[in-house]
Amino acid sequence: MMLSKEEFLNGKKSVTLIGMSGVGKTYLSQALAKKGWECFSCDYEIGVTYLKEEIQQTLGIEGQVTVENLSYLSQFVGQLGNPELGGLPMDEFLRRQKIYYEAECASILDACKTVQNTEEDILIDSTGSLCEIEKPGVVEALGKSSLFVYLKASPEEELTVIQRAQDDPKPLFFPPALLPQWIELYMQSNRHRMPEDIVPNDFSRWVFPRLLTSRLPKYQFLADQYGITIPTSKLQNLSHPDEFTEAVAAYLS
Repeated sequence: MMLSKEEFLNGKKSVTLIGMSGVGKTYLSQALAKKGWECFSCDYEIGVTYLKEEIQQTLGIEGQVTVENLSYLSQFVGQLGNPELGGLPMDEFLRRQKIYYEAECASILDACKTVQNTEEDILIDSTGSLCEIEKPGVVEALGKSSLFVYLKASPEEELTVIQRAQDDPKPLFFPPALLPQWIELYMQSNRHRMPEDIVPNDFSRWVFPRLLTSRLPKYQFLADQYGITIPTSKLQNLSHPDEFTEAVAAYLS
């Protein structure tokens, strides 16, 4: 949604935060929720609406995903590799990747409906993998419903995010077009005969910088198509929704 500064300031505000995990999307969303904005968390919607039964059945738990605790969703996505080290066989790993993808697409369309049905200012907290969605019409619908604000990390912040991923590897969603070649390259480099030989955390550490590098231009493309780019430094330490509104308006013409 491309808006002028005047249109943004004088109308109902609908904003979708995009960018890599760790740049502050959820933190900013929760801060604004406390100040009166309606907030829609795609991760939360994926966990409690679309993958709730899968999570409970697959993990054998009754736990509930919350905005503050998305660990069950992360556990469900899982990591590829040796089952004895907590990894998933290839077939199961790809099955969960596909299920997660479909759930994310559905959550995005739900976000669009929520925007249409509320009179309040609303902030959409998207996932880090929003830029990987290729199903026709899904991202476009969200782009027509809200202003995309790309939280662009500085080079120093990118290094911090990478280091965090090295220190504490997390399950990730991968672009289907790139995942097979990354797995093959990793296996060749480490002389693995089959995916089940992979040490899950080692693969996650190796692949994360490549995933991040592949996503950055995709975020920028979405921002250019449907919104604006703001350095993360401009949205830190906000104490009032008006400060967020003013920060966004400063990048609109």
